[in-house]
Amino acid sequence: MLKKDDVKKIMFIIFVIAIAYWIVNNYGVILSILHTVFKVIFPFILGGIIAFVLNIPMTKIEKFLKRKIKKKIPLRIISICLSLLILIAIIALLLFLLIPELVQNLQLLINNIPSILNNIESWFLDLLSKYPEIQIKLQEIFEQSGSFNGIVANILNYVANGAIGIIGSIVSGFITFFTALIFSIYMLSQKEYLLNAIKKLINAYIDEKKANKVLNFGKLVNKTFYNFVSGQCVEALILGTIIFVVCSIFRFPYALLIAVLTAVTSLIPILGAMIAMVVGAILIATVSPFKALIFIVAFLIIQQIEGNLIYPKVVGKSVGLSAMWTLLAISVGGSLFGVVGMLISLPITSIVYNIIRDDVNKRIKNK
Repeated sequence: MLKKDDVKKIMFIIFVIAIAYWIVNNYGVILSILHTVFKVIFPFILGGIIAFVLNIPMTKIEKFLKRKIKKKIPLRIISICLSLLILIAIIALLLFLLIPELVQNLQLLINNIPSILNNIESWFLDLLSKYPEIQIKLQEIFEQSGSFNGIVANILNYVANGAIGIIGSIVSGFITFFTALIFSIYMLSQKEYLLNAIKKLINAYIDEKKANKVLNFGKLVNKTFYNFVSGQCVEALILGTIIFVVCSIFRFPYALLIAVLTAVTSLIPILGAMIAMVVGAILIATVSPFKALIFIVAFLIIQQIEGNLIYPKVVGKSVGLSAMWTLLAISVGGSLFGVVGMLISLPITSIVYNIIRDDVNKRIKNK
């Protein structure tokens, strides 16, 4: 005869199998629901990320103010405002440096447009002379479209629809970012209250020993990602500076623009800098294809030095990993999960490494 506990286990297994069967047969509906839920909560996830990043300067500013100011004033609000001002000042400084460079480079690009168009025309005519079948195909396209004006009208209609879609996306993105920013400010202003609420929930539903493990794990995650973000910013600044110096030495055009783009995109490990290289090469090629080739060679050399020496030393050291483990984590994470894997593999590897190391040391000590 089955015992009461055995009946409960069997019922639980049947319930799990039924749920699994329903999920398999309704995965389309589930994916749609998950997509809708993610779309709703994304601004708050983004707000949490912004709060985590802003917490780095805010914490340091608040500690400094506590040492210097003994009066009872709202230091938290002042620290948040100063952190936001620092962020705005950095963006304003970048724009102040980039806008004159962009204007100058746009003028240079506009001046080169006639020669670029002439080169394209020469290439196109040469292509038609070598491959008459392409000319026949183009004539068929013109005949199907009715006239050249019809083709132009279709292109303009497509561009107009695309522009409306882009404007809508920009407005939606701005609303999402603004909502996330407001939410992040609320999170920062009530940081201690939120942490205490999370601790109470953990202690209420988990026994004391397991609760301490969960809390210690949370502290480890927070510390690791805190150090990782700080290290990424330092590494991006170093790489952007190196690119600017090299571009200035070789007198490449768009030096400041490419350096800032490299610093920003390098926050994505390895792949981000490669994006900056491609964009930089295209910009330089509009002025001098030969210089663009030299730029690519120089960038690849810098990328190798940065990827094998600077990044493991700066970012790897910030999260407590050696250069070997840093390279291994990025390579495996990138191979398995692409850009996202590259971005999160290092802090996750550091967390796992610390947990295993502490457990190994504890077991050896007990023996």
